[in-house]
Amino acid sequence: MDQNEGAAEEPTQLSRRTTPTWEMELLISGATVFGLLQLPALTDRLFFNMNNGSSTEISGLVMPMWIYAKFALLTLIGTFIAHLALRGYWVALVGLYSVYPAGIRWEKLNRRMGPHYIDASRAECGDTAELIERADNRASRVFGVGFGMAVTMLMPMVIVGLGMALLWLYLALGGPGGEPALWAMTAGFALLFLPFGLLVAWDKSRGARIAPDSRAGRWLHRGFRFYGRLGFSRSNNPLMMLFASNEGSRRTGWLVGVTMTLMIAVVGYQAVAARAGWGFGDYPGLPDDRVTTPNTLLPMHYASQRGDAVILVPPPYIPDPVVRGPYLRLFVPYLPSRHTVGMQRRCPGALANRGDGGDRARLDCLAAMLDLRIDGQPVAVPLDAAEDPQTGQRGLVAMIPVSALAAGRHELTVMPPTGKDRGPVDADTKPYRIPFWR
Repeated sequence: MDQNEGAAEEPTQLSRRTTPTWEMELLISGATVFGLLQLPALTDRLFFNMNNGSSTEISGLVMPMWIYAKFALLTLIGTFIAHLALRGYWVALVGLYSVYPAGIRWEKLNRRMGPHYIDASRAECGDTAELIERADNRASRVFGVGFGMAVTMLMPMVIVGLGMALLWLYLALGGPGGEPALWAMTAGFALLFLPFGLLVAWDKSRGARIAPDSRAGRWLHRGFRFYGRLGFSRSNNPLMMLFASNEGSRRTGWLVGVTMTLMIAVVGYQAVAARAGWGFGDYPGLPDDRVTTPNTLLPMHYASQRGDAVILVPPPYIPDPVVRGPYLRLFVPYLPSRHTVGMQRRCPGALANRGDGGDRARLDCLAAMLDLRIDGQPVAVPLDAAEDPQTGQRGLVAMIPVSALAAGRHELTVMPPTGKDRGPVDADTKPYRIPFWR
């Protein structure tokens, strides 16, 4: 908006200093905010399925990718909602100013307010034209800066995606997993970032004394051009550069820091709330709503109650709290980052056996790890591989006979693997508890 034009405008017309893109801003915010509201759940489902179906090495990169994607989505959603509200306030000011072209008649307010209160309010508010202009500028800043902050996540997503692709290729070519794979990934990222860090440090400390046409200057320019093509350049986000160069780096840093902290807190809460039993409200008379707490029915343990909820670490579930029929069907999602590691500790021979009988040996190993029990008594049933029809998650099915159980309440417990590669097997793990009724 041109700040140099000071000519008075007719209150029935938009000021010539009005942001020229206000109509497009409203169109984009209004048309996309409702579509964006559908994307977080789809993003959760996509990345959670990737995480729960990937090896330990790959899943270690899936979660950062999910955090970056959710940060960008939540930032865009918050930006567009705030922009719609601010643009609505601006439209209301413009419309009301056309009805009351004299603006705020402060003298009419003296009957209800003292003179000093009126003077202070008038000085802070300014005339109506200034009030409208500030509202216009505020809406445009929110739109541009919010979009720019979402764009900052694109480069980290590209880098992590490249790391995932290279790690997958490394494992597909027969590279050893576990710590060697993690060291290989760390070395790859070091080779990518370390030269760039050295270039930045060199330019900052000695760049003023290096002539652009000198050999060192040419090396610096070539290095920065190379990394610029990879996305390591301030020019990739002109929105934030435009804001920071006019509003100040300190103010921009605080804005980015507070926004990132808030968004990471929201994403982190979603990742751990279900398992940690975090929720809103104060219910001291009730047990915790963790998956390992007895005397608690959680919707995630029952297919009839789960709905469309997406959980980072999906727990075992049965069809319904009330069993109808001679068998209780239990589905246990198979998590490579946990079950595979547990099998490597408990039954490495069965895991490596790909000959005749190998499938049953691995399933029996998993059955021993799950340690299924009803009312504390072991349940010896064979497991079969299956797939969750709702999410596509692969896992295990146990058909547990329950016709001999007495009518009333019972509790099924399932022992999850820890995913740790040291210490006693499942020594520090509490079982899932799933109440049901016959």
